Amino acid sequence: MGDRQQSSRRKETIQQLPIPSRQGHDAIVNSTYLEDIANALNKWGCRRAVIVHSKALDSATDVIKNLLKRLGSNVVATKPGVGAHSPYEDVLAITKLLHENSADSLISIGSSSYSDACKIARLMHTNLAPENYTVDGMEGLVDQEKGNTLNLRDPKVKLIVAPTSLSASEWNHVSSASNPKTHKKQHFQNENAMPDLILLDPEVASTSPRKLWLSSGMRAVDHCVETICNKSCTPEASQHMEKTLATLLKGLKEYKEGESNDNREELLAGISECQLGSRSAMMGLLQYKIAMGPSHAIGHQLGSKCGVMHGVTTCIMLSPVLRYMLEKEGQQIEPQQKVLAVFNRVLQWDEQSAADAVGRFVTILELPNSLKSVGVEDEDTLQKVAEMTMTDVWGGDTSDTKQIETKEDIREILELARG
Repeated sequence: MGDRQQSSRRKETIQQLPIPSRQGHDAIVNSTYLEDIANALNKWGCRRAVIVHSKALDSATDVIKNLLKRLGSNVVATKPGVGAHSPYEDVLAITKLLHENSADSLISIGSSSYSDACKIARLMHTNLAPENYTVDGMEGLVDQEKGNTLNLRDPKVKLIVAPTSLSASEWNHVSSASNPKTHKKQHFQNENAMPDLILLDPEVASTSPRKLWLSSGMRAVDHCVETICNKSCTPEASQHMEKTLATLLKGLKEYKEGESNDNREELLAGISECQLGSRSAMMGLLQYKIAMGPSHAIGHQLGSKCGVMHGVTTCIMLSPVLRYMLEKEGQQIEPQQKVLAVFNRVLQWDEQSAADAVGRFVTILELPNSLKSVGVEDEDTLQKVAEMTMTDVWGGDTSDTKQIETKEDIREILELARG
């Protein structure tokens, strides 16, 4: 991975989130993953680790090879690769590895699909008997009306996550996976399902493909925007999320410019800034208890049904959602002005709407910005996405903070996103 330059980046251990349930659950900022993983396993007395890692990371870098060498016989199994949106099959494959190898620890190095799959696998390992490690067994734990699980027992296997994207699933005790039979994304939760340790290593994250990093950064932006625009958002929460949004925009801009100028230190600084920003972006949901909105709900199902990349769903849907909520519903006038002000201040723009600002930023990042650009145009497919969105955990008629009333509303937003 080359020299680990940390001249302007200080290593620090912090509590994952400033809430009581995260006491004893740490994150290491500007981590050095080899040292920190080995130290954690030694501290916990763990000797039977399963590693789940990105295939691309292993083939293009020495990150995994070096970890295997460092841990030696303490690794009992590995699983290269997890499909986009954490397919049930991958979750179950990890669950079986935990069971068959009597694992005491699990290490995830990859994007949010990897961390979600590992978090859920730990829950399946505790909540399903081995003979029920099946798609139907997993689905049987889900409340079909709400797309979520209730009353799952705590995981027993220790979990370390070293994320290579900004989707921020590592900070959440709720995780999602895609059912291969229904193509619906379901959510699995437990108050203690978060990782035991999160490692924010900019060098490891720098191995992430550019499109994955930037699009997942837009997902973190989405967390900020939908929190600010939720009618339940308090002035305190809004102020926090506006500050976080500014951090993310600055970090993504630094990453893009560092990459363009071949300035690695600027790129790594942008990565480090964005990693903390993605954590802070989850505070709306996890600390202030403010629900996400239509961009997330539609994005979940657009991903699982149509195979659209996780962060790319935000690039396509956030701008149309903002436009619809403002123009059609007459909602969110003041909060959208707050979002717009952050974009214009940080990027020195003079855009006239939050929807336009988001759209322009996506274009600058050179990411897909329409359903047409990802090949999703079939009417039957869009109708199915709309139907599935209505029973998403952040969807229409089952959401605790309803923002979209009908399937027809979803269809109108999808029309705005056609391109």
